[in-house]
Amino acid sequence: MNFKKFFIFTFFSVIYLSCSSPAKSKLNILMIIVDDMRPDISAWGKENIKTPNIDHLVNQGISFKRAYAQYANCSPSRMSFLTGISPHRLGHEGRLSDKKQFETHTTLPGHFKDNGYYTASFGKVYHSINDDKSSWDYIYDVKLNDSHEIPWESFASEINQQLKGHNRPAIESTKEPIESYNDTKISIDVMDQLEKNKDNPFFMAVGFRKPHLPFAAPQKYWDMYKRENIKVSKFADAPINGDSIVYQWSELASYNKYSESYFSNNYRNSKINSQDAQELRHGYFACISYIDDLVGMLIKKLEDLELSNNTIIIFMSDHGYHLGEQQIWGKHSSYELSTNIPLVIYDPSQKNKGMECLNFIELIDIYPTLTELSEIKSPANVDGQSFYDFFNNPEKVSQKSAYSQYQTFQKNRTFSNYMAYAIYTKDFNYIEWQDIHNDRDVVQTELYVMSDSRIENINVNNEPKFSEIKKELSLKIWENFEF
Repeated sequence: MNFKKFFIFTFFSVIYLSCSSPAKSKLNILMIIVDDMRPDISAWGKENIKTPNIDHLVNQGISFKRAYAQYANCSPSRMSFLTGISPHRLGHEGRLSDKKQFETHTTLPGHFKDNGYYTASFGKVYHSINDDKSSWDYIYDVKLNDSHEIPWESFASEINQQLKGHNRPAIESTKEPIESYNDTKISIDVMDQLEKNKDNPFFMAVGFRKPHLPFAAPQKYWDMYKRENIKVSKFADAPINGDSIVYQWSELASYNKYSESYFSNNYRNSKINSQDAQELRHGYFACISYIDDLVGMLIKKLEDLELSNNTIIIFMSDHGYHLGEQQIWGKHSSYELSTNIPLVIYDPSQKNKGMECLNFIELIDIYPTLTELSEIKSPANVDGQSFYDFFNNPEKVSQKSAYSQYQTFQKNRTFSNYMAYAIYTKDFNYIEWQDIHNDRDVVQTELYVMSDSRIENINVNNEPKFSEIKKELSLKIWENFEF
């Protein structure tokens, strides 16, 4: 073959191969959102928590151990990371039921839908199934009550779902089958939809309600833990000189045994004895292990359908939770335990398996990160910043802080206008309480030196040696929370 013939043959061979080769397939997205979960994962050193399936994700993906929610409450947090917009720009409560939000913001699932993905929602993705219906091709959730809302009782097993008011138990362990719990029904429906749509690029979001109160799970998960081995928190005292102005409604007050003791001057409760604390923590751990099993079911289904090599998996919580630390049983604060969340992402093309990233991440960053991983351009008005670079260089640290906010609840509404704006760094947590209806006047400040425990103990706000640090952090808060 002479050179001319060889050139012609090679040229047309390349053309043929380029035309006949299949186009690059889109990566699927499976987003798993749990409710009220702090970073209690055995692979992260929480040896007393049994999470083998989440551990598997940790070992195969990247762990973002400095990930923070923008609001320690379900609705505004979910609204924020599913739009990529900071809560202070969405409105203080940030509820998706405010339909005006859809006029200006394209949601994360809606954006994937616009780019050719089949989108499906299961369980508590937003706060309500009535939120953002247009972004989904398919929606599944548990039976609604007469007000067309998901009843709190749906967290429990079927035998206790009809209990009302203060008759509801804060904890529950039954010999009911796992299928008696609604989170299991959600997981089963996810697997069914995976089977039906395995040949289509999909964005599926799964919202499990555990480990939210009530701490209800089948007996087998309670049996994983011995009550006598469960320790109460070593940090059970309220921070010295801490958040004196905050008051909030407590979820624990909605359940029997705790209703009277929890209505105190503020949301703290020093009256829960060590036995009750053990019982509550036992239930929380059981719920986490129950959710871990459901995560394992979904991972196995992906493997059985040969989708695991083409599916990005995100495991995350909407915010954290206190289990008696600082006299708090719940979220609703600007403290580390309320805002620091578990975030693990598995990318099948990722080379750095089992790596940890210590860069500060905000949940609003998930939106642009997933679009970049999927080679989709993000909308221009998204506040978050992609952390895609850390998949190739997890040890890199560029963001050295994260932000959150929280508006106080009040029985008499004396302080209901007060918003806490917080900044988290490696060494400090600074909180600035502002009157949002009075030119953002600063009414109280809190500064905590963060130790390895990452629990705020003493407000050092008035100590002169921290005055420059306080000024610096305050300036960053005002720069970040511009309206």
